[in-house]
Order: sequence, then structure tokens, then C-alpha cells
Amino acid sequence: MSDDETSAGRSKPLAFEVAAVGEGGESLIKRHPPKKFQKLEEQQSSDTNITQELLEEKQAIAERRRKQILSQRVKSAKNTSARSEQARARVAESKEVDQNDDGPIESAKLISHDNGI
Repeated sequence: MSDDETSAGRSKPLAFEVAAVGEGGESLIKRHPPKKFQKLEEQQSSDTNITQELLEEKQAIAERRRKQILSQRVKSAKNTSARSEQARARVAESKEVDQNDDGPIESAKLISHDNGI
């Protein structure tokens, strides 16, 4: 039995130390970041010039857009309501016309049906 083997015939376990940081004290990801991170860093560096005026302008634009969308929704709701009211009026009118005009037609139908025609 060699010095590297235990009494059971297996090798002794080995342990390795792995450094968490690379040679320059930087991690591998910091030295070679993925392209997605590179783009985000570029974007963040260009966005640091945000001022109070710019924020207020963007907020005003968003508020105008919100009001425009709300007015479109109100207009659409009014149009839908008007159309449904017109449809209800037409249905009520057609029921009224049907009740008033069926007299002679119904009697003619009954006569022709009774005669076998």
C-alpha cells in the first residue's frame, strides 16, 4: 500500500485553493464583461445628465398623453352608448310597427292557410 492510499484502498482526498479574483485583483467578469453589461454601462453613463427640467418635461409629456387617452376613452364610450340607444329605439319602433300593421296580412295568411293554399 502506497502513501497516497488509505487502508480501504482508496486515494486520499485532495483540496485545491481557487482564488475568487484574477491576477490584477479584478474578477474575470469585470475584466471581460458580457456585451449586455457593456451596453448597460454605456447607457447609464450617458443618462447621468438628467436634470430637474428634463424630468418635468417628460412628466408633462406623459400627463398630456394620459389626458389624450382618457378623452379618447370617454369619446368611445359616448359613441357606444349612443349607438346602443339608437339600436334600442329601432327595436322598440319595429315592435310597435309590427303590432300595428299585422292585421290585414295576418287575416290573409289565415285565409290562405285554411283554404289549403
